[in-house]
Amino acid sequence: MEGITIITDKESNHRLMQIDLDTLTGDEEVLEDIYDLIAVELRKDEETVSWEDVKQQLRNDGKL
Repeated sequence: MEGITIITDKESNHRLMQIDLDTLTGDEEVLEDIYDLIAVELRKDEETVSWEDVKQQLRNDGKL
């Protein structure tokens, strides 16, 4: 994809992604997708919380 360069290590494993923001600035949907993927990757090892627990916490905080 134009504006994105994947950098690999000696064993051809994908190691880094270089994003040319100037090239992708006009395509907001692609940028949002990239940000979403980064957020998912950063949180993949976090503990999950059930929807019921989230709703209960929101009720306890007076937000629901």
